This record gives sequence, C-alpha cells and structure tokens, in this order.
Amino acid sequence: MTINQKIYRQFISLVSPRRKRTFRPLFSLFKVAVAAVILVFIVNLFSINKSTFGEWGDFFGGVLNPILTFLTFMGLLITIVIQQTELRESRVELKRSADALRDQNDSLKKQNFENTFFQMLEIHNQIVNSIDLIGDGGKVTRGRDCFSVFYTRFNKIYRENKEKANGKHSEESVVMLAYQLFWKDHQTELGHYFRYLYNVFRFIKDENQTNGPYLRLIRAQLSDQELLLLFYNCISSNGGNFTPLVEEFALLDNLPLIRLLHKKHQSMISSKAFGVQQALKQIVPPDLAQHGVPVR
Repeated sequence: MTINQKIYRQFISLVSPRRKRTFRPLFSLFKVAVAAVILVFIVNLFSINKSTFGEWGDFFGGVLNPILTFLTFMGLLITIVIQQTELRESRVELKRSADALRDQNDSLKKQNFENTFFQMLEIHNQIVNSIDLIGDGGKVTRGRDCFSVFYTRFNKIYRENKEKANGKHSEESVVMLAYQLFWKDHQTELGHYFRYLYNVFRFIKDENQTNGPYLRLIRAQLSDQELLLLFYNCISSNGGNFTPLVEEFALLDNLPLIRLLHKKHQSMISSKAFGVQQALKQIVPPDLAQHGVPVR
C-alpha cells in the first residue's frame, strides 16, 4: 500500500461519520485546535525574553492562523459529509415509509375488495335460493334445483321448434327462437340472476383482481345446468355485454359439452369461452376421445 493510499484511508476515516459517533471527527478537530494553540503559546512563552511583544504576537498569529483556518476548512468538510449522510439516511427512511404505506394501502384495498366480493357472492346465493318453480301436480322446486327444471323446459321447447322447422331453417335460427320463447316464460326468474351474476364478474374485472382465486371460486359454485343456461343465454340476443366476459374469463371451462342440445351449438361462441377444456380437446387424438379417454 502506497503512502498516498494510507493518507487517503486516514482522511476517509476522519471525515466519514461512524454510526452513533457522528460528531467524533469534529471533536477530534477541536482537540487538535486546542493542542495547536497550547503548543504555539508554549513556544512563544519560552521566546518571550528573546523578542518583543510585537514579534511575539506576530509569531503567535502568523503560525496559529493558518492552522486554525485549515482546521476550520476540515470542520466544514466534515459537516458537509455529515449532512449528506443524514440526508441519505433520511431518503432511505422516507422510501421505507412510502413502501410501508403503499403496502398498507394495497392490503386495505384488497381487504375492502374481498369484503365487497363475498357480500356480493352471498347475495348471489340468496338470489339463487329465492327462485322457486311450481311444476305439474303442484310440485314446488326451489333454489339451485330449479336450473335442472329450466334446462329441461328449454330442451322441450327446442325439440318442438326443431320438429316444426323440419330442416327448413338453420340450426342457429332454431335454437335462437327456442331460447327467446323460453326466456319469455322465465325472464322473471332468470333476469335478476343473470344481471347480478354479470355484475359480480364485472366488479372483479374493474378491480383488477382477475388473477386471484375469485373467478375460480364463482365458477366452482355454478352447476352444470347453470353453465348450460349461461351458454345459451350468451349465444342468444340476451348475451349483450356478458358474452365478452364469458369469453375473456373462460367461464364455460367446466361446461359439459356432451349436454349441449346439438354439437353445432358449440361453434356459436368463441372457443376462448371454454378455456383449457377446449385446448385439451384439440390436443387429444379423436380416436382416443371416442374410446372414452379423459381430455382433462
């Protein structure tokens, strides 16, 4: 190590404030200044009989002033270093405080979202449980079991219209007409259901929570019959703004395709709505699928 490097190390050790000893370099300079004053005073004291007071004062001031000026400069330099260190530490603390505040806001925002989401989910279940149907013989069906009755009735209307069409109309026009007739009879029970279900998914999207478990949680609660009615509602004129959400979030991923009223109906909506189910079906060879090999 060269002499220059040693001097540089000593300089850095002097001007760099140590933890919990920020003012020690300044105190060191104070001691040096006191020692210099005492040393010059003693030297002048021994030479007082050999010189006049004017010469003694000139010597005292001429020697001491440059030393004190240099020490003052060093003190100013150390003070600047101390201020820079404190400012740097303040910025670090401010950044930590800002990060903590941001994390707290994110946590509070997520908590508020989850509270609202689960309240909406509870209201949705209440809507489902409030549905009741009176069948033949006065039999009353309530809650989620009503969707099996809904789909059976829609299936009956579809079969009747298909028989009347007798091949003169396209499959799309037949199923569209069948659903409109079905909707006319059951709009009172299903209108509120679909509107609220749409708003639950829209709320998740607006709050940018689509990557969380919330979509999966809702999809897990939808029965096969609910998914089938949702599918036919989306391909009808009633789909509106709900259909893009169904496709974007692949809400029909668990839809039992075998329960569709006709195999051509699947192509009436984007394949994105079926998510992983459709993708895996395209990967599995047709001959394996026909022999009952599971595609999921």
